[in-house]
Amino acid sequence: MNISSKQPANKWSEGYPLGNGHMGAMISSGNLVSRIDLSENTFYSGEKSSNNNQKDAEKAFYKMREQAIIGDYEKVHKIAEKFIGIRKNYGTNLPVGYLQIDYGASPEEVSNYERNLNIMDGIADCTFSIGQDTVKEEVFVSHPDNIMIYHLVFRENRKIKITFHPGNSFGDTEYSENSLQFTCFAYETKHCDELSGVMLAGYGHVITDGICDTALDGLYISNARDIRLYFYMNTDFKREFSSKEIGRIKLKEEVKEQVKNCMDKEFAKIRDEHIKDIRKLMERVHLKLSGKDSLVEKIPLLFQYGRYLLLSSSRNDSRLPAHLQGIWNDNVACRIGWTCDMHLDINTQMNYWPAEITNLTETVEPLFDWIKDDLSHSGEITAKESYGLNGWVGELVSNAWGYAAPYWASPIAPCPTGGIWVLMQLWERYLFTEDAEFLRNTAFPLIQSAAGFFNRYVFEDETTGYLTSGPSISPENSFLYKDMPFQISNGCTYEILMIRELFQVYLASCSILQLEDSVLYKEVSEKLPKLMPYRITKEGTIAEWSHKLPPVDPQHRHTSHLLGLFPFSQLTLEETPELCEAAKKTIDGKLIPEENWEDTGWARSMLILYEARLSNGDEAYMHIKSMTSHLLEPNNLVYHPPTRGAYAFDHVYELDGNTGLTTSIAEMLLQSHNGILRLLPALPEVWETGSVTGLLARGNITVDLFWENGQLKFAKLLSKKDRKCQVSYKGVKQEINLINGIPYIFS
Repeated sequence: MNISSKQPANKWSEGYPLGNGHMGAMISSGNLVSRIDLSENTFYSGEKSSNNNQKDAEKAFYKMREQAIIGDYEKVHKIAEKFIGIRKNYGTNLPVGYLQIDYGASPEEVSNYERNLNIMDGIADCTFSIGQDTVKEEVFVSHPDNIMIYHLVFRENRKIKITFHPGNSFGDTEYSENSLQFTCFAYETKHCDELSGVMLAGYGHVITDGICDTALDGLYISNARDIRLYFYMNTDFKREFSSKEIGRIKLKEEVKEQVKNCMDKEFAKIRDEHIKDIRKLMERVHLKLSGKDSLVEKIPLLFQYGRYLLLSSSRNDSRLPAHLQGIWNDNVACRIGWTCDMHLDINTQMNYWPAEITNLTETVEPLFDWIKDDLSHSGEITAKESYGLNGWVGELVSNAWGYAAPYWASPIAPCPTGGIWVLMQLWERYLFTEDAEFLRNTAFPLIQSAAGFFNRYVFEDETTGYLTSGPSISPENSFLYKDMPFQISNGCTYEILMIRELFQVYLASCSILQLEDSVLYKEVSEKLPKLMPYRITKEGTIAEWSHKLPPVDPQHRHTSHLLGLFPFSQLTLEETPELCEAAKKTIDGKLIPEENWEDTGWARSMLILYEARLSNGDEAYMHIKSMTSHLLEPNNLVYHPPTRGAYAFDHVYELDGNTGLTTSIAEMLLQSHNGILRLLPALPEVWETGSVTGLLARGNITVDLFWENGQLKFAKLLSKKDRKCQVSYKGVKQEINLINGIPYIFS
């Protein structure tokens, strides 16, 4: 399964991505010069800080709440200046730099150019002719051996030059004895108040049948037919040395040793093991489609591409979860106000949504480790210092060190439910695997601590008698008050639905683990049904706030108040049809007129997912067509165009655009929320005939589906334990008995 081009890559968004969860490489093969943009999982500016919450922020918060109760939003926002977080050396992921391979040819000599990315093997290759000579270039980044290998083969003896160019002016590069070695520092001042960040060392060594000469400006290789560059880099992230200089020496020794060890191993074996590693993950799921629409044949590639990008960005031994751009860095997101970090108001979550349903469960391990070891610990400080409560919270954004304080600008703070949202990925792991030990030892302590915070955070709304919350925001929208935009109020639908989800998950976890005799369990049980319910506006849409002030931008890209439809299942066609109808009107309203919709990859993915949950397959497919028509780069990465936000920028790559699309396609074919397996719940008419194998349903059930002419032919269900299962197709439900390890054919 290839992405191919007969044109050289002239910019980052035309390159082909490779990664092993540690190192990222964007391969921009050219007919005169090839460029490999390098990135690294932990190459972050900034540093860990425990002083991100303002002094007396707790007092400011409750003063804000008082003013929000009486509806004085001007005073709320004025007081918020004493609540917002302190950014200081927050940081961002940065590009490391790039390798350049100069073929020493002129344009008129080059012909027969073709390059490919094989996403089932994780290999980028390029072939072309220089005069009568044939050139074959191949690159891969191995996870088993943690090495990148650039392999170049000529039919005739050739001469090339290899150089490294750092991403900034901090560091050094040296060339000696067939090798290049460099150190870089992740320093910048856009997201830091001073120069701070990790140190990185990199090492590359050339093996060739030709001659490798060393100069101050690079490696010159001549009389060669075969050239292999072995390359590795690593940082001092979360490592302590007695001095920077000792750390630099140690890192340089380590990366050199890693490369030398790989050079001692047979090249063919490294390559074969790399391919087996990628295929083992990619071939767990297969999708085939046929239909009359020209886009249909591309859908399986885009589906698998999202899986490929996720496993390339995040492996079980990655030291950090995938950031905004996965494992890569386009040098755009890190230079604008967003930063290249972990956004907790949708992006980090969407990065990992395909993991369970598309059978890549191990890719989520670094996210779990980061939540447990970093975010929740910082979140305990924020809970105490900014809210005066026990437990933990996560706010709008976070970084390599688990920043959990409020955002440093009042329009998007407070927002203490970002932690709930990302925490739900641990609950999803339990639902898909039913691993009680994981629930007990890893997920439940975090769930319980968060529930303890929000049990005290909610309060009674005297007007309605319901429990409400806040003040907080509805990411990242604004409402009109006195003809001015404001963001902070009590009772945001987004926050209430998040707390509802947390309370439900906490109670369910207690029931599974037989921990129903605690005071917290009793209090949450009493508070859950008292939470403020969804409200339908006079226009028939889902209200975004508890007040009735209008939104500043009715077609804003965020639809946070609809998350009860997806990723959660608080709104379902079976149980809440009126709310589902209101959700549909909300979605439709965002698109009228469609040219005013604030289109981005992740926002369009949300529309697909909502329509899938509403069983509107044709409308979900309409959104897929729109995304692929307007938001795909030449290398099929989904980009974020400039929006109506505060920042002016070029196209920005975001991993969540691709992973969101993959999740959307999976949800159109299989849904398993609320204890029901829904087969082909949102199959578009144009996906006439097809099959998907290897999808996972909640309950640890593997599902294969086969259909012809828009009708299910049969499904194969395989459970890892004896169980009863409720299956639904076209609204007809049937209970079946599954036996551990024995396939069940459903037709």
